[in-house]
Amino acid sequence: MQEELIFPPIYRPHRIDEGGHVAALAAEAARNDADPATLYWLDSADMMSCAIVLAPEQPLSECLASVHVAMVALGDCLGAQVPPQVEVMFGWPDRLMVNGGLAGGITLTVDPAAWDNLAGDPVPEWAVLAAHVAMTPRENAPEPGMTRQRTTLFDEGCGDLTTGGLLESFSRHFLLWSNRYVSDGLRPIADNWLPRAAKRGEPVDLRFGGGHWKGTLLGLDEKGGLVLGDTKTPLVPLTDVLRTPTWSFD
Repeated sequence: MQEELIFPPIYRPHRIDEGGHVAALAAEAARNDADPATLYWLDSADMMSCAIVLAPEQPLSECLASVHVAMVALGDCLGAQVPPQVEVMFGWPDRLMVNGGLAGGITLTVDPAAWDNLAGDPVPEWAVLAAHVAMTPRENAPEPGMTRQRTTLFDEGCGDLTTGGLLESFSRHFLLWSNRYVSDGLRPIADNWLPRAAKRGEPVDLRFGGGHWKGTLLGLDEKGGLVLGDTKTPLVPLTDVLRTPTWSFD
């Protein structure tokens, strides 16, 4: 068990024992009118995992851009702590890539009623954002270097990082970038996301949510959709890909 962590006062933290599912617990709390900034965090040395109840004020198509706010926050707190030779990148829309391998990412769970009325683009009644980072290999995981699809911070030379330190840092950076998003919109977030975009300026072949897109990765539009060049479909909106996460640890 970790020592009690210190979060900014706005959060209402709840410690969850290892094996618990923070996103599911936060979603259940959100459905039952939990206060915004209620935060569930997993007490685990192997996985940094936390979920935060949000208070959506924007239509679904804009609310989904919270994944980029969280990704930039995660990139900032990792960038300040990992060794300089470790490359931290973002795989659009919700994946954390460390030295080319999937090390975690962001999930956003939204009131299903909003998805049921996608054409009306309603403001969701509730939303829960979760961040997950693999700290150490799971039991029976392949030896480091045997697969490039998955990795952990430990495998990439970041063994000095702790889940507690990362959780505290992420909570601060997410609050900072959330406030920036409210005051200045998505552009500052997009400007900080783009330098860490995996395959920026390169051809990409994306298959998410039953869709298939190919083109040159150029950047984000004003709602966080992916702007592609050299294609008849120059924009991939988040509503096309984020009904469920595009990644998993399985």
